[in-house]
Amino acid sequence: MRGRNLLVVAIGVALVSVWGLTPGIAGGGGAGGLYIDVDPAHPAHAAIRYLVDAGVLVVAETGGEFRGDQALLRYDAALWIHRAMRRMSQALDVAGINTRIGNVEAQIRSLQAELRNTSGQLGRLRNSVTALSAEVQALRAQPGAGNLAGQVRTNFLLGITGVLLGVAAVAMAMFW
Repeated sequence: MRGRNLLVVAIGVALVSVWGLTPGIAGGGGAGGLYIDVDPAHPAHAAIRYLVDAGVLVVAETGGEFRGDQALLRYDAALWIHRAMRRMSQALDVAGINTRIGNVEAQIRSLQAELRNTSGQLGRLRNSVTALSAEVQALRAQPGAGNLAGQVRTNFLLGITGVLLGVAAVAMAMFW
């Protein structure tokens, strides 16, 4: 935070030294609704316009004159830097960015926990598949395992037949 403030102050000082100490903004006329003594053809006109539009420079404070040929007072420099820093901090919304970073960090931690959980489940599933594969191999190795499907069909048919015979026996007992 301190480093960012130093950077903003350095930028403010650079702005002040470039635009605030530029001598001889002459011409006058007030064309363009800016300061009455700033010539629209002057190279610094666009920069002054930008700073006025951004609220760093206030035309009403100087009676409508920029007085670019006069020395910059520390008071004025402090006001300009303060306004520039305030505008930059509003534009950056550091608190909002920190909140969003905190939210993203929380989501990352949650995803890491889910990943660990999923990894554990995957390991258990892998162990189950390995155990089942071993059981299948053991069943295939038993004698007569090649006819296992036929044995299953036979057992199924025998089971169904037993059920049908049981139902028939109950029906006969009830009606005879």
